[in-house]
Amino acid sequence: MVDATAMSTPVTHGELREESERLETRFDQLETRFDQLETRFDQLETRFDQLETRFDRFEIRLDQKLEKLEQKFDQKLEHTATKADLEIWGGALHMAMKTNFEIWGGALFERLLTELARHVKAVQESLPTQISAIDDKYADLPARVSHLEIAVFAPKAR
Repeated sequence: MVDATAMSTPVTHGELREESERLETRFDQLETRFDQLETRFDQLETRFDQLETRFDRFEIRLDQKLEKLEQKFDQKLEHTATKADLEIWGGALHMAMKTNFEIWGGALFERLLTELARHVKAVQESLPTQISAIDDKYADLPARVSHLEIAVFAPKAR
């Protein structure tokens, strides 16, 4: 064949058969490839179905485990105090502590006052002794100062 695009060129029977066989071979190759792709697609579809089944089973197991956890959590929450319970208990504890403080605090305050008075009295009693020790050091001071004044500020002879 000289020009495949020229439609007016005469074609021999042998050339037509040869081209037909090439097209048939190519068609058979394409059909074989299509069958292979179809087989592969079926395999992928089967694998996808298996994965979907596994995922569904996993989802069911996960839901069951979550349900068990929720039940355990609810059971544990049943034994915990509510905010109202804590407010009641806190109020009662506060009142008990306040009452005990008033009882013990009053007695403690009285005891502290007594102890403080005892210490103040002891300091008051020891104070004259400490002051007299200082006074004894300087008992002769007026006489010494007078003697110094006479020596330093004596009237000058004129």
